[in-house]
Amino acid sequence: MALADRVSSRAAGRHIERADPVSMEEFGYLLAGQQGTVNKSGVAVNSRRAMSIPAFKRGTQYLAEQVSGLPTHTYRDRPEGRERRADPAWLKRPDVETPWLTLVEHWVMSMTHRGNGYAFKVRNLAGQVVGLRGVHPDRIRHGIASDGSKVFQVDGRDDIGFTTREILHIPGLSLDGVWGIDVITYMAQAIGTAAAAEQFAASSFGQGSHLQAYLSFKEPLTPEQAEMTKVQWERFHRGMANANEFGVLGNGAEYKTVSLTPEQQQLLETRGFEVTEMARIIGVPPHKLYDLSRATFSNIEHQAIEAVTDSIMPWVRRIEAYVNFDPHLLPPGNFIEMDPAGLLRGDAASEAASLQAAINGGWMTPKRAAQIKNLPAPDVLDFYQRPLNTAVIDPLSGELAVDQATGGPA
Repeated sequence: MALADRVSSRAAGRHIERADPVSMEEFGYLLAGQQGTVNKSGVAVNSRRAMSIPAFKRGTQYLAEQVSGLPTHTYRDRPEGRERRADPAWLKRPDVETPWLTLVEHWVMSMTHRGNGYAFKVRNLAGQVVGLRGVHPDRIRHGIASDGSKVFQVDGRDDIGFTTREILHIPGLSLDGVWGIDVITYMAQAIGTAAAAEQFAASSFGQGSHLQAYLSFKEPLTPEQAEMTKVQWERFHRGMANANEFGVLGNGAEYKTVSLTPEQQQLLETRGFEVTEMARIIGVPPHKLYDLSRATFSNIEHQAIEAVTDSIMPWVRRIEAYVNFDPHLLPPGNFIEMDPAGLLRGDAASEAASLQAAINGGWMTPKRAAQIKNLPAPDVLDFYQRPLNTAVIDPLSGELAVDQATGGPA
């Protein structure tokens, strides 16, 4: 029986026995109105509390924005290579007020918090999927049918069940290969510790417990004398106008400063460790959370590339895999692909040298290079070139291949 029911039953004079009685911690959570996963830090952890931690908020925001901002196109496999296809309606406009960017952002945020992303498939009268409507993971209850297929219940309604025909499911990291693990629940201890440290720091500063300096007298002072001395000292030494004034002390007075206590220093170290801990949980490098303590001008570019390959691309491949795997979204042979090329660009000189090498190597046309740079690409640039000091070898004869039209080297 729920805790609220047991409390109300006691008030009604009924006697209820239970093997696990109400603990003081559980009762405290009820009185405080907190909801979330209980942990030893004493802070209830849920999505809202996790997002109040700057490092966690920044990390999940970084992943969601970077993944959702990638250009997404539709292709079809053919023997001579893949070709670009028209994007389906659910990719152009997933919902009435939702562009593709917002839907992908919703999926990434759902998976980084609750481990699973969902979307309801909107169909036309012909039964074709023409839209994808994001569904918050907290609204979904999931299970496995007797035939091994996934089943879903939305908003707790037991009378209506859905399958993968109606709902697109994208799981995050999984233990059983079917459902993603709830990140907030699994990491409640670490997230709760970070939240507790922030709460303690806020309380410590709010209570004004950080005294910086004080005046010490050998003789005891009355409250009136102490107040008068304080007022006179602040009068001559407070504010920017008196910043460089000399102080005069009499009657054996001493001016003493107060340094941080070991507890306060440890609190600051804990706040710094939060960034690294949140980076581990989310899976992003610390410099993307604006912790530049280990970043230098010599390695920041490589760290940026590493963030794309190790942090962003796993989410990109996951979304691509489950969208392309769904038989209701695309015709056979068609697939979507999210292009991360823009994130992997280096400096202007390196990029220009890379394109020049591709053109001179004969595997990229100048027209394609212009398209990559979003420049005008007329058909006159649609040609391949090969260095004059290289030639094609006939694999059968081992001799120079001959162009049948010109009679010269191929």
